[in-house]
Amino acid sequence: MANYEIVKNSYGSIGNRKLYFNGNRTRASCGRCYISPCLEYSRKREHTYYTSSDFLQRKTDAVGQTLQQKVAANGISSREVRRLSDWYTKGSQPGGCILRVEKGGVVIYDSALDSIDYYRTYSQASKTLDDTAYVRTYPLGFSDGSATLYVYGYFDFFVDEAVRTFEFWLCLLLGISILLWAVWKKLNYMETLEEGIRVLEGGQLDYQVPVRGQDELARMAQSLNEMSASLRQQIGQVQQEQRQRYELVTSLSHDLRTPLTAQLGYLELLAEHRYQTPEQHDAYLGKCIRSCQSVIELSNGLFRIASGEAPRREPKLEPLEAPEVFLQVFAEKLALLEENGWCIQYPDTACPSRVLRLDVNLLCRIADNLLSNLQKYADPAQPVRFEIRSEGSGFCVRLSNAIRPTPQGDSHGVGLHNISAMMDQMHGRIVCTHSNGIFCAELHFGGA
Repeated sequence: MANYEIVKNSYGSIGNRKLYFNGNRTRASCGRCYISPCLEYSRKREHTYYTSSDFLQRKTDAVGQTLQQKVAANGISSREVRRLSDWYTKGSQPGGCILRVEKGGVVIYDSALDSIDYYRTYSQASKTLDDTAYVRTYPLGFSDGSATLYVYGYFDFFVDEAVRTFEFWLCLLLGISILLWAVWKKLNYMETLEEGIRVLEGGQLDYQVPVRGQDELARMAQSLNEMSASLRQQIGQVQQEQRQRYELVTSLSHDLRTPLTAQLGYLELLAEHRYQTPEQHDAYLGKCIRSCQSVIELSNGLFRIASGEAPRREPKLEPLEAPEVFLQVFAEKLALLEENGWCIQYPDTACPSRVLRLDVNLLCRIADNLLSNLQKYADPAQPVRFEIRSEGSGFCVRLSNAIRPTPQGDSHGVGLHNISAMMDQMHGRIVCTHSNGIFCAELHFGGA
């Protein structure tokens, strides 16, 4: 068997490529990339099989025996090495090995130098394999004497080639699988976006389209969510404006009936000649005129609402003397009830005078709403109690009455709601109570 020095001297260089041997096998070092731990494990198992089994020995023995039989059967001499070359290069060569024949210490045949194609294969093998070549020697009996056959086994190289081919196709299949998975994921996400768009088109603006990733589809999903949020906000604003408009229309429509009712009452007094003096006649006419002006003002508010304007105005607060202003506003309204047979009680409660910031128009509307409720829900056979009392730095205007057994009209709470809104505009409040058949409404101005 050839030793290390013989192999190195014989194959120290081939062309411009150097091949290094170190004992039994030949390989050129090169980097390897393993696509997965499974392939790494398979290669380790492959290497263990090559090195720990008789695989290479059986392969090289088969080559040596075959060549011996060829030489013996054909009577080939050592000077006819071309016949060995023909056998090796024309389809009968054993793949995965390199042959060298020595006779008398002289190399008479070297398959690595005999064929360019196999030289390239050999060079590739020498670069790929990182161990030394597996070398076995055999006696080779030519017709003119004996020689020594060296068989360098690279059978594992061809198995490595198959493994690398498998790795290539596995990587290709894995890459295609990953690509198809990515495409499927995108298509599935596009279906999710399409479904979300259909949901939004159906009016469910609170639906949130799932946002996945940071790509263009994710940005489109985010844009859809932002658009739905903006639409919800706009629709909410429109609905709020509609509710406010409805409340204003309801309030103005309710308040419109009050001056008309008062006007009708004064006109009935005039038509029935229920006045004592010409001055009283003129006073009733003046009240009718003021009621007409109130109707015109409220009607203008309704027209402004119908035209799309916002008729709600800020209260015109001005300093007024109280309780005089309360007596002036409510006395005129209560006088009409007295004219129609109602009994009004005025408890004698002296209050100190002080200045409050009030809106006279709002006070008149509040008084109209309270007296309109009295006419519909109060018992005319029982007295109506009106009183003003001092309350800290403010005043409390109190109206109480017995409840009519059978109210004249349905109650929707619009009047009290309107009063509460107008009291808020003057920084006041209304408190209503029911107890033992008595209804009481308290208006708190400027105080606790």
